[in-house]
Amino acid sequence: MESNITGNQSFQNALPATIINLTVGSIALLLNLSVGIIISTSPSLRQPFNYLILNLSFSDLLVSLAVVFNGILDYFSFAGTRFMPYSVAQVICKIDMLCAVISLPGACLTLLMMSIERYQAIASIRMRKMKLETIRKIIILIWFMATLSAIIPIIYTELDAYYPNECFVGRFDNFILLLICIIGFSITCIISIIIMLAIYCVLTYKLCHNMTIIHPAQSTMITSKREQNMRRTILPVLFLSIFASISSVPYILLNYYIMFNQHYTPNFRTLFISQNPIIWSIFAILFILTPIVNPLLYNLASSRFREVVYTWVCCHNSLVNESSNHIKSIRIIAVKSSLTNLQSTAGQSKK
Repeated sequence: MESNITGNQSFQNALPATIINLTVGSIALLLNLSVGIIISTSPSLRQPFNYLILNLSFSDLLVSLAVVFNGILDYFSFAGTRFMPYSVAQVICKIDMLCAVISLPGACLTLLMMSIERYQAIASIRMRKMKLETIRKIIILIWFMATLSAIIPIIYTELDAYYPNECFVGRFDNFILLLICIIGFSITCIISIIIMLAIYCVLTYKLCHNMTIIHPAQSTMITSKREQNMRRTILPVLFLSIFASISSVPYILLNYYIMFNQHYTPNFRTLFISQNPIIWSIFAILFILTPIVNPLLYNLASSRFREVVYTWVCCHNSLVNESSNHIKSIRIIAVKSSLTNLQSTAGQSKK
């Protein structure tokens, strides 16, 4: 798998690629760290769906780290051993690939659980919600499966010893391991996305045709408001899931396609990227934009998350205004006291 998204870049493009990767990765890193801090420190957001959003944000955080490491490796291509030893660059390449390979299965499985949770919350007969303890166990299972699927690609990850020092998954000498790797990717990513889309299709059909299983006799004002809120949030959640799938899966799928063909043709990766630079660049750009766009979509997917963010911003502004008003009042009091002292001094001098 090609981890360095800049591909077969020229020496003149190494420095711009470094700046772009470091900038985009740093912005995405700050955004997803903010999401994690907001959800983990706000008691009102400690709900199953928001925990899944937090888990998806952690997956985007790994993508952000991979993009930052890409920038470091790009600069290593530009500066060479003057910047750091080749052995250190090899370690960074392994970590870079680890973040990139683990993030996608984690994101796809999380999106699948989000669709199941939304279906259970909206269209389930018993109208039960998942418990937090259940969500925690599911999240642990998600990352266990994601880690298992990343072991084989990490073993075959290598860094070119010569310019442009590309970090990629090398040729598999064992076809069984390659097959296991592809099957693991298909189960954790492709099948998960297909099931997720099927669930959202059924859920959208139920909502559009008023087929949510709520009897009129049981309908109350609370139930009605809850149903309206679910209807408002389902479209943003659906858009978030589709965007995350479209922006991430094609890039990783393309890499697995290259890995499979490279087993038979050792130079297939270099030939494919040189012959299809536009396709490769589009998929790579979508992949690195995912961790930036997703935190912005969380505001649409969760109304409570949006309220907490709004509260944080308003409280910060109010504290700033209060402090500035307090400083102004102190200044006014100081001016008045100085005027009073001057008047008293003038009165005493007249006497």
